[in-house]
Amino acid sequence: MKLIPNKTWKVPDQEKSNKIKEWLLSKGGKEEKVKHCCESWRIKFSDATITFYTSGKLFITDANDESVSEVHTYISALVGSQFITSNKKFLIGFDETGKGEVFGHTILVGVIIPNDLYPKIERDIGVADTKVKHKVSYWDDIFRRIDFYQNKGLKFIIQKIPPWQFDKYNINKLLDITYQRILLLLTKDVNLPDSRIVLDDYGIGFNLNRYLESLERAGAEVIKTIKADGTYLESRVASLIAKREQQKVIEAISKTPEFMIPGVSLGSGNASNPETIKWLHAWKQTGKGWPWFVKKSFKTIREIDGIKKEPQKSYPPLNESLLSQEFRKKFESGELSIISLSVVCPSCGTVLKSIKLIPQNYQTTPICISCRKEIRDVSLTLQYYCERIIPDTSVIASGFISKDLEGKRFFENFTFLLHPTVRYESDKHQGGKRELEKLGHFSAIGRIRLEEIRSLFDAEKLDGLQRDESILEDAIKHSAIVLTGDNSMKGAAQAKGLFVMEI
Repeated sequence: MKLIPNKTWKVPDQEKSNKIKEWLLSKGGKEEKVKHCCESWRIKFSDATITFYTSGKLFITDANDESVSEVHTYISALVGSQFITSNKKFLIGFDETGKGEVFGHTILVGVIIPNDLYPKIERDIGVADTKVKHKVSYWDDIFRRIDFYQNKGLKFIIQKIPPWQFDKYNINKLLDITYQRILLLLTKDVNLPDSRIVLDDYGIGFNLNRYLESLERAGAEVIKTIKADGTYLESRVASLIAKREQQKVIEAISKTPEFMIPGVSLGSGNASNPETIKWLHAWKQTGKGWPWFVKKSFKTIREIDGIKKEPQKSYPPLNESLLSQEFRKKFESGELSIISLSVVCPSCGTVLKSIKLIPQNYQTTPICISCRKEIRDVSLTLQYYCERIIPDTSVIASGFISKDLEGKRFFENFTFLLHPTVRYESDKHQGGKRELEKLGHFSAIGRIRLEEIRSLFDAEKLDGLQRDESILEDAIKHSAIVLTGDNSMKGAAQAKGLFVMEI
């Protein structure tokens, strides 16, 4: 039986309050004695309780009886939604979380909601609040309600900015380029005049503002406002997904043995949380360096380390000149074209459709295949402009990705698309199985993101060439870089115009 979550409305006047009360009683509701002086009335309706407060707030508890949804519909129609509604066909919203936490990533989420799902999603997320501490199971339950609508038209994209980038670089610049890429992916199949786009105004930079203005000229309604998740449903949904993703990572870290301290928990990860502060001091006493998930630029950490100097953050080395002119032009005009992607070697000037990755002492070095010199900053640049990688079985079987993530982390923060062909072939290979387990762990603690590509075909019934072809088709479909250690796969990928990273 599906849970109908609790919900709150603001009732504007006594007349509407009386009308709601009379309607509930006429539908079989039973009036109960108020329990507190701040309550005006309370009515039991099936397995829910509806309480009206002297403040004008109307609250309904969780319910399992589907008939209670009629109550939600009636009240919302009478007093209106808590969010600002729209007649646009597509509602596209963004939000991020984690900027104020000393632990973990900054999580960015973009979501697109078909307007006909609006009342159902508003009902199902209830009064969920990202500003209140909850157990991970609470956020999982909220996510399941949202995820239910994925096969009904709702879509979302999750991206992360890792702690070391937060410490080193201007965070707003990273937010700008990440949000622009998410926008490109979410809007590629929608009619812009039918769309409302809502962003939280964190201090949006010139390039993203310019792109948003181009969307407005194309007919989209663009809204930039503070605390967008409080007034726009699409931003609230994005906020809830981001919070669940953040809490899931914190939980995975807390269960990792190397970060456990007897008698001390990691807490919420917020710099004001007493448990978190206690864990930080206990870790400092071990004499070990701060773990990867700790934001060392935070004032809390600097005080523990005895550092008085404010951190000087630089602009991230997102070297656009490394990317082909054609790719940059399309990106700026609103198209994420993996076919147009090439890398320009800064040493010899060669325009490259592939680069070589060389492992050296747990450090992955990107090499120009023409002059054999290192291409600096290419990892971060590709990560923020493209971000998706589709590895083939040769890469998974070699363990290349996990070895990198255990070292200097060239691949950190990329999204790896796990193809059904690769899953099928890796399951028959002991090394492949081990690698998938390791990648699952790195995904759980937020170092990378793993996504399964869903497909109806049966990999077992395809021959080798057909399996390779299916991987390349999905690389084009999902705008992903091909990662391979197989020369024939490299040749087939480049015949289709795809960019390749070879090991």
